[in-house]
Amino acid sequence: MENNIKLLSKQIPIYVSAIFDEHVKPELVYHNLEHTKRVAKRTMEIARHYRLSETDCFILLAASCFHDTGQLFSEPQGHEQQSAGIMESFLREHGIEQFIIEAISGCIMATKIPHCPETFLQEIICDADTYNLGTEEFLVTDELLKEELRLRGFPISREWDNITLDFLKGHRFFTSYCNQKLQKGKQENIDAFTRRIENSR
Repeated sequence: MENNIKLLSKQIPIYVSAIFDEHVKPELVYHNLEHTKRVAKRTMEIARHYRLSETDCFILLAASCFHDTGQLFSEPQGHEQQSAGIMESFLREHGIEQFIIEAISGCIMATKIPHCPETFLQEIICDADTYNLGTEEFLVTDELLKEELRLRGFPISREWDNITLDFLKGHRFFTSYCNQKLQKGKQENIDAFTRRIENSR
């Protein structure tokens, strides 16, 4: 199984890229392949910090790569289940054991908002998925998410900035690594949105 995991660790990103290329959805200006790559990169950054086992790293890599593939085939609500199904079909064909598939599925399902992770691996992928909340790029990704929802036919509230601010305030990082690295940046984003709202009154 060890060799299979090593091989699949290289094949999965290629396979997921092909899915996004084959099923182009132009309205996904945020939940696209670039987002998937960023989440995978950040997931492995956190995993390396904690020196996780090869199996745990594989679980996290697979979960991060597949976690938003369901966005290509379903509405935002419930896309995690579809993502898990795509992952399961692929990994069963490649002989991955059921307990690993279930762990990956659990990590994918844990990315559903609001985050309620039950394991350390689930905490890691949740933090990787919202890593941008603690970085300067959040101001850009927030606009991309708003535009994506508009393009997908969802009404955009005039209170968007207030909703974003509430989300930032209610969010928490689960790992000590992300708390130490990103909490200050998240507070700066909270302050930025607070000022924006005050200046718009």
